[in-house]
Formats: sequence, C-alpha cells, structure tokens
Amino acid sequence: MSTKRPVKKRLKKPPACDSCKARRVLCHPQPNNAPCPRCLEKGILCTTTPVVRGRPRNAVKLHVSPATSTSLVVSSQQLPLTVAAPLQTGSALASDGLESNCPPLDPEFVAHCFECFEYLPQIHHALVKRTEIKDKIRAAAFDLHHLRPQSRVLALCIIAFTSLSSFHESVLGLGPRPQSMEDLDFFLSSPDIRECGVRRAAACRALRTKAVKDAFETGIMFEATEENAFSCYLLDNLDQSDTCGPTRLWGAAYIAHVRALAPRWREGKYTPSDEARWMGFLMAESLFATARRIPMLTFVLPFGVVGPLTRRDSTLHDQLLLSGPESSLESLLESIESKKQPGLQVLWSSMKPYCFHAVCLARQLYLEINGDYPRLNPLSEVAVIKFLSSLTLLHSVVSLLLARVDSAIGPPSAHPHTHPIWRSVRRLYSAQLRIRPHHWLRDPRTRARMRLFRMQAREMAVSGLHELACALRYLPPLHYTPVNWRILYPWAEFCVEAAAENKEDLEMIVKELKIMGYSLDVFSSPQVTQLIERLEGYLRKPTPAFGEDFLNSAELADLFLPLEQPWMGSPKGTFFDGMQDGSGSDFPFSEFANE
Repeated sequence: MSTKRPVKKRLKKPPACDSCKARRVLCHPQPNNAPCPRCLEKGILCTTTPVVRGRPRNAVKLHVSPATSTSLVVSSQQLPLTVAAPLQTGSALASDGLESNCPPLDPEFVAHCFECFEYLPQIHHALVKRTEIKDKIRAAAFDLHHLRPQSRVLALCIIAFTSLSSFHESVLGLGPRPQSMEDLDFFLSSPDIRECGVRRAAACRALRTKAVKDAFETGIMFEATEENAFSCYLLDNLDQSDTCGPTRLWGAAYIAHVRALAPRWREGKYTPSDEARWMGFLMAESLFATARRIPMLTFVLPFGVVGPLTRRDSTLHDQLLLSGPESSLESLLESIESKKQPGLQVLWSSMKPYCFHAVCLARQLYLEINGDYPRLNPLSEVAVIKFLSSLTLLHSVVSLLLARVDSAIGPPSAHPHTHPIWRSVRRLYSAQLRIRPHHWLRDPRTRARMRLFRMQAREMAVSGLHELACALRYLPPLHYTPVNWRILYPWAEFCVEAAAENKEDLEMIVKELKIMGYSLDVFSSPQVTQLIERLEGYLRKPTPAFGEDFLNSAELADLFLPLEQPWMGSPKGTFFDGMQDGSGSDFPFSEFANE
C-alpha cells in the first residue's frame, strides 16, 4: 500500500517594496524586514506600503440625535477628509419623496437652465469665467454624465439656482407660464404670476436636495478650487433664500476657498475688471449680512495669518486682497462732481470705489453700532455721528450717479430693458439703521440726542426708500428677486410710513412684491397677502392715507408685529429675527414713528 506524501503549502511571496514598484522592476523581498538587494545596493531606505485588496467593508451609519437635524455616514476605514454620504442640513433634508418631484436632467432641460442663468446677476461673478463651466457644459452637449465630478456638482448647483426663475414645464407644471425670460406681457400683466412660486416649489426643493447631496458626496468643501468655490456660493444663496439660520455652512466654505485661491490669482492675470466684479459681490454679501444683523463672511482671517493686525485691519484683509485699496469717500464725491463729461463713463469708473465704501460702512455699522458686542454696551454717540456723516456722503454719491444715468439714457419709464445696475441698488437698504433705544437712560439731554439720532435715521431711510424705488424702475421685470425677498419685504413694511410722501414709490414696492411670487412661494402666507391687500387699499384712497394720526396709531404698529408662524417653509427663524433690540423684544416701530 502506497502512502501519499504531505504536500507543503507554498508560502505567498511578500509584496514588492515601494522603490521597486515605482521603477517596475523585479523585487526580491527579504525576511525579517531586511532591505531588498536593489535598495541595499543603492543605499536607500526600503519601505513597503501594504495594499488593501478585496471588497471594502460596508459603510457604518452613525445617526446623530434628531435635534441637530443631521445624519452622517462615515467609512469604516476612517479615510481623512472623505464624506461617504450627504450631510443633511436643516435647510435641505434628503427625502425619497422629493426624487419623484425632480425634473429629468436631460440635455434639453440642462440647456434651458443654463440659458436662464444668462439673465441672472450671478452670471457676472468673477468665478464663472475662471471655472469655464459654460464651455465645459457645451463641450459635453449639456449631458451631466460627461462632466467631471466637481464640474457636475457645479452644473447641478446652477440648475437648482436657476429653477427659481425657470419657465420650463417640468418646473412649473401645467398652467400659464411665460414663453421666455423677456415675456413682458406675462410678467407685467398676468394675474397668474403669483401661482408660479407655488407650482415650482416642489421641483426647486428636489433639485436643491440633489445638488446638496452630490456636493457632500464629492466633498466640495474640502478642496479649494474655482468650481468648488462657486458651487458653495450658489448653495449659500439658496440657503439664504429659504432659511435664515445664524450659521452659513456653504458661505463659510465659499469664502475659505476664495482666500486660498486669491494669492494665486494675483500672481497671474488679474485685471481691474476682476477687482470690480469681486467688489460688487463683496458688497452684496456684506449688505445682506447687515440686513440680517449677522457677521460678514469676510470677518475671519484664514488660519495661520498672524502679525500686528488690529481688529479693523483684519476685517479689511479679504477686501484688499480681492479688490485693492481705494481713496477716501470725500475724494470719491469730489471726483464725481468735478467730472463734466456726459455719458455713463463716470458711472462705470465710480462703481468699484462706491462698492468699496459701502462694504466699509456695513462693517463699521456691525462693529460699532448694531453688532453682537456693541449691543452689550451703551450706544456710542460718537460712532452714530460718524456713521451718519459717512452715510450722508455715500447718499450724495449715489444721488449724483443716478442723476448721471437719467441725463444719459433718460427716465427709467422710457427704457424698461435697461441693464440692471443692481450693485448700486443693493446698498440702499443699509439706511435702515438699527439704532436701539435705551429706556434706562434718565438724563433728558441724552434722551433728546437719541431722539435726534432716530429722526436723522428715519430721514435717511425715507430717502433710501425713494432711491430704491427709482432704481428698481431701471431693472427688467425679472431680476434677483429669489435672493432679495428678505430685503424687499422689510422695505415694504417701512414704505407704509413713507407712502404719504410719494405714492409712486409705494406702487413700485407693491409691484415688486407681486413679481416675487413668480420665484418664491410667498402668497401661500396670509401675512404677505394681507400686507399687499392693505397697501393696495391705501393706494386706492384719493386722499393721503398716512397722515400724522395714522403714524401714531396702532394700525401702523400692527403691520410690524412679528409673524405668528414661520412662512416660506422656513423651519426656524425669519427675517424678523434681525429686528430686535438687545433685550430680545421686537423693534419698537411705534415709538420710532412717534419720534
């Protein structure tokens, strides 16, 4: 009987070292971690990096408490800076039900959204040219699957943002809709424009959710590129048009990417046009933060920046990095007054310094008057006087510029298609000074000075309302409304008080509120509908509706009461959050009117 010899199991050859693997040569690994002959001959360190083979383990879901409204999926291998699943914020909760409302992202719909994007101010952002997204989407024949991941996320963000203005049937559904972005008959006379915001709400939420989901899966917050920066910018705009929380996740990532990229831009081809564009968008961001009484995104220096910088210098860092320095506000006013040449040349050359000083005033207002820290202390009369003086100079500048526009192209009623001078319009609501009353002051002289400050602030706010209405007449029917509703609505409330001085301004504000219904679901709120009905009722009266008796009545104060429940689908926080005094009580409009 024959016996079988035991078969010895052949040992698996150890992996090749890193040096041999890089050179693609045969490696002879040695036992006991000894260097291979090639590394020993060359006198280099012999290292071997193990390669993980086989299927990766299933992801482990870690659910956070419902109070934070977030859920995070972390890979079991704990890879650094890698997000394996979308982080669901309170502003965009992923839901299976939303997928059914998402329009099909076929090339025809994508091309339509990019065509609509050409009509929005964000098309002029300096990052649009640097991302080359328009060339990339055309090269891909508007097929999102042919784009790189970061480019695809940016395209999704553009689609989600333009869905607030789109007139596509997959967004608005069945029913009346405009034939183009220049359909004046629909935008100016159609009574169905209010229903568009309600009809598009579900599709907009679905597109936004998909954009947020893909953004987290791609990890755009962790890599500083032009495409990721612009994607974060658009997502921040969508957040601010829906919810107004105190934190701005996407906005912080946007400005962090810009800080990291700006030095490289400066070393390359950086034109005066780039400086002017950045200054305009920095002004838009700073004035939005001013209206909400939250810190500007440019308040924090990037990590690692140290040195003898004061608080004021550090807040100016991003502004100087992106747009460079400017002369004083007095010098700007003198230069505009001294230039006699006709046309719009003076306007274009003055826009960058004008935006620069608007940002400086917004920063000054937050740091010295109505920011979180100044509100802990008694109101500084010196800061108020200094701010009102600077604001008066800026008001003179914008008055001269608007006068030049009128002399060059005529009154706005004769030019309904005039290109929107939206950068200058954005500044006008900064006249809504949040000068809080100090009831604990017993000195009659001090109270008299505070009363004088309120009167001056009110006069500037009335002037700002008039110029806002005048500037709105230059704009096309559909313009920037999706993002500006939190600015326009408080102005609509304030114009009730100022309506006696100019009813045309009130008519313009009411018209803007109605156009807002094309993009946003605002008319499902009874508060908005009631406000518009009351304003239209006052306009129909043949006699001035807002005399001194009305300004001191409870009827006016009724218009400024906080909402009993959130509207616009906001789960928490409304724009009324910013209109409070230091004690948390509502801003005393009735007392403001009496004085």
